[in-house]
Amino acid sequence: MATTTLTPNLSDTLANIQAKTEETLKVITPLGFVLDTSEWLTITRYAQKYGVTTQLVNKWIEREVIPADCVETLTELNNIKLVKDQAYR
Repeated sequence: MATTTLTPNLSDTLANIQAKTEETLKVITPLGFVLDTSEWLTITRYAQKYGVTTQLVNKWIEREVIPADCVETLTELNNIKLVKDQAYR
């Protein structure tokens, strides 16, 4: 099996991502958050994936086009809103 050597910049980037992930988990886990990240997206990522604007997604949330049980607001993380990954319109 061949091994691949990562460039120093890529190695540093991956190490930084791993550190940030661990830091986030330290905040989220004690607060009782258990979210499958394959099922939830930030508003920005949702808009990108489904080809709509973030403003439209926010309007859908306000008008309950996206049901309340499909939106999670993480107040401990600057009120980040997550939307369940499914098409709503």
